[in-house]
Amino acid sequence: MSKSEFERTPGFPMAFRAAGKRIRVTIVGVTIVDTDRAMVMDEDAHIPVYYFPRDAVRMDLMTRTTHSSH
Repeated sequence: MSKSEFERTPGFPMAFRAAGKRIRVTIVGVTIVDTDRAMVMDEDAHIPVYYFPRDAVRMDLMTRTTHSSH
């Protein structure tokens, strides 16, 4: 089993925090996310990644893919 980035580089700077603002995602005029409860993950040498509560996402518009991340 391969090691995670954190296991390969102990002390890898990473922070998970509340976004602290309302975030709305709209595509072609359709709002797919609208929340003031988003979280942001900041990692060294990466752009910030936003995470949304599932109940704030229009899951009926999502399609499952074979892509995964960890």
